[in-house]
Amino acid sequence: MTMLADFQRLMQPEGDAAPDSLAERAATDGGGHPGISSAFQRANAALIHELIARIHAQLPEFFEYLVIDILLAMGYGGRRRDMAQRLGRTGDGGIDGLIAQDELGLDLIYIQAKRLKPGSVVPVSEVRDFVGSLDARHAAKGVFVTTSHFSPQSIEFCGQISRRVALIGGTRLAELMIRHNIGVKVKETYQLKWVDADYFVPSALMRMHEMMAASIQPRR
Repeated sequence: MTMLADFQRLMQPEGDAAPDSLAERAATDGGGHPGISSAFQRANAALIHELIARIHAQLPEFFEYLVIDILLAMGYGGRRRDMAQRLGRTGDGGIDGLIAQDELGLDLIYIQAKRLKPGSVVPVSEVRDFVGSLDARHAAKGVFVTTSHFSPQSIEFCGQISRRVALIGGTRLAELMIRHNIGVKVKETYQLKWVDADYFVPSALMRMHEMMAASIQPRR
């Protein structure tokens, strides 16, 4: 069931239910009436799955350009397309692209984009090779992105080296696409409103009435 359908069902009164039962159903995260929070989580999980599937349906070059698009959207390279370059080709030493953080290219971020089948694991040996490519270029920063996930040894290895290497797995990759609107767009927007209990506090009502009375007093 889509998030839109969930929202429509939550907003639709059922039979002769009392008005406040709608709010109770919307706030419920279990039982027969899943709440808005769980509806959103399910829709997000389905979207993540679909994004990864669509990435696999494209050519390998698409993934390399996608990774560059995401990093630019995150603010790297000042969001400037001319500060990014795709390098993916035979003999690239495991480097698929780079982003310059300054006009002179003194601060470079090197990128490796590895598209793997779902369930595959990036072994620590490939992460070591990527770090070796950074060493060969005297580079201090690197981003290794995959559609699958990294082995625990890979994560541990990156925490021990002096180079700053970010590892981005498939789920995290899709989350970044959603956050920065890469390959996605907003379908529906809803405002869910609740009662402002403070408005109905007697002291608040008295203050409001006093202000209204003062505003209509004739000026002298």
